[in-house]
Amino acid sequence: MGVIGIGVGTAKMGRICRDKAGNITDQSTARWDADPAGGSVAIWPMDPEKLEPSGPAEVYGDWDAAAYLRRVVELIHPNRRINIPDLEAMIRAAAKAGEDICTYCPDCNCRDCIVNEWKEDPDDE
Repeated sequence: MGVIGIGVGTAKMGRICRDKAGNITDQSTARWDADPAGGSVAIWPMDPEKLEPSGPAEVYGDWDAAAYLRRVVELIHPNRRINIPDLEAMIRAAAKAGEDICTYCPDCNCRDCIVNEWKEDPDDE
């Protein structure tokens, strides 16, 4: 793949409503719309000549940067080693060594923190 698109937007899941007899009474398709205030990130392949989408989009929650950035790197196929460290492995190793990396966190929003999840179970690699 030569060109990919990535954007912030709003994802809506499709649905089908049926009556008691099984007949479709209402139907909507899944969609993703570009929206700077949206809560999702989409990645899609693009035709490099036309700069138009050439395949389906993959949609991620905007909070899941590790997943969508990993996918971007997979899609662009860098020819050299990339400089993204394996933070999960580093945090798990620190937790095994008895280090509490959360000491340095100014946010203290542990409920939604992936670092907190990783350090709670350092052997789950």
